[in-house]
Amino acid sequence: MLKQRLSTEVLIEFLMSQRLAIHYRTTAIQRLFPGAGGMVAVVFHAFAPPRMSQVLRALFLLVVVVGVIGVARPTTGIAEAHYFSTLNPGAALPEDCEQRVRRSSWEPRPLNYEANQTRGRGGVAIDGASADFNRKFRGRVDGNFTGTTDEIIRWVACKWGFDEDITRARAVQESSWRQSKLGDRSDDARVCARIGEGAPCWQSYGLLQVKATVHEGTFPLAQQSTPFNADYALGWLRACYEGAFSHWLGDDYGPGDEWGCIGAWYSGKWYDDAAVDYIGHVKAYSAARAWKEPHF
Repeated sequence: MLKQRLSTEVLIEFLMSQRLAIHYRTTAIQRLFPGAGGMVAVVFHAFAPPRMSQVLRALFLLVVVVGVIGVARPTTGIAEAHYFSTLNPGAALPEDCEQRVRRSSWEPRPLNYEANQTRGRGGVAIDGASADFNRKFRGRVDGNFTGTTDEIIRWVACKWGFDEDITRARAVQESSWRQSKLGDRSDDARVCARIGEGAPCWQSYGLLQVKATVHEGTFPLAQQSTPFNADYALGWLRACYEGAFSHWLGDDYGPGDEWGCIGAWYSGKWYDDAAVDYIGHVKAYSAARAWKEPHF
């Protein structure tokens, strides 16, 4: 049954990817060449024969795109691609990340579409962070972005000053980039009551598996909104990286250790066995660039 369910999910993702392909491509063209996206849609729908096969329709769309780009001159220059790397503790965090994220039609998880288009809201404090950190950054967690799954990952990596490939790898480890991922099932009614659910319940949700029974105020947005899920998780990571957990994470903990904080997100401890094992998996996914593998 599990194999059948996974096969069905893969099939649905493929069918949705065909349905969304023109939407994403037209949107990307529109962002790179203002006015061109609308021209593509008009020309394609006006002249594409209704009974044309998927392959022929794709070829026809390619001809239309090439032709439109040939006559549509961009009114502004194409934004330079940025690679987002980890910023040191105390560094000023960027405020223009939405503009800095290069848009793309690539979407390996089309089932994320609805959650990817759902913006979050502000006002949620970072669990466990110092009062000073929350006073400074609490309003920054808002999930105010929409895009493909990879665009969301790049946006949040930029926003909180972390390496984008490490963030991609964390999402592989946590959910294989599926916002629908549920984790940490509990049969304890007292635990489930923390998020207003009856037992049994799932405690962890989404792309980076935000544990809602621990991170107060994140449910149900962490399940409903991919941008909010990622925004909160990396906001927590920045708090750890800045040294805002010194009152509870132990004497060996200190600021500036990204990998230690990545392990603590999983285990809640500083370099315990579970954290070390988790770190190893994330490093392996990052080195292999698992999200670029053919069957990801």
